Amino acid sequence: MAMIKENDILEKLKGVVDPELEVNIIDLGLVYKVNIDDNGNVGIDMTLTTKGCPISDVIKYEVEEALKSISGVNAVSVNFIWEPEWSPSMIKEGALRRLKTY
Repeated sequence: MAMIKENDILEKLKGVVDPELEVNIIDLGLVYKVNIDDNGNVGIDMTLTTKGCPISDVIKYEVEEALKSISGVNAVSVNFIWEPEWSPSMIKEGALRRLKTY
């Protein structure tokens, strides 16, 4: 089984974009933790910009599909957590500059 690296997971998640903000979930600061076990199971602890996010199922699906495409990934579980609560201060600087130009 291929060794799965957290960096590979994070890079792949940069392809998952919040359609409302048009910024990927990594640059938005939505991913809090990545867990990888010896069997290729990947757990993602993440949040959303709001608890009532109408596209939570879409984001979850896109995260699962993106990570399943990595060699060695057996299963993916996405766990939405709400502590700490997300805030715009979690957005990476480059993404924040792009958002401010809209």
